[in-house]
Amino acid sequence: MRLRIIIGLVVVSIVGIVSLVGGAGAQSEYTTQVIPKVNVVTGGTFSIVGGTTGPTNNWIDFENLGPGTSQTKALTLGVTANGVWQVTVTKSRDLKDDTTGSSIASSDFTFTSNGPAGPTYRATGTEFGPGTTPASVVTNGSAVVGCNVNVLYKLDVPSSQPPGYYTAPYHTYTLIVTGS
Repeated sequence: MRLRIIIGLVVVSIVGIVSLVGGAGAQSEYTTQVIPKVNVVTGGTFSIVGGTTGPTNNWIDFENLGPGTSQTKALTLGVTANGVWQVTVTKSRDLKDDTTGSSIASSDFTFTSNGPAGPTYRATGTEFGPGTTPASVVTNGSAVVGCNVNVLYKLDVPSSQPPGYYTAPYHTYTLIVTGS
């Protein structure tokens, strides 16, 4: 009986050792760690998402208008920003006929803006800012994804306006994003 107990202890010990070591074909494990890290900077995206035509999709075409008429056209800007944002616009010049030199006064070519609740929009007709003095289109926007801002261009052709082909290259829109 004593021999059986000794043999039993030896078998149990061998099974325990094989279990601890893993037996033949044992697998080794090694671990390491990484720390994911990203610095999300203040910024956003900005694009024209509707209201334009032309070969490069950047025209707002009022087509043929007679003297003494008015027309409104909408431009839609897409805004994504991860902080407080605003949109401004500047013009390179007034609407002008390059052949005759005639122009349409700034007061006859204005804009308003609107969009989803939150930001402050331009509710009354505003002249486009000259090159170094931007006009505010939107202020006080907070972080947003896929916000559409509508800019409504209004052109009043004076009844005394000479005929011609009037253009105003360019209106430059700028998205400014500051800290959150």
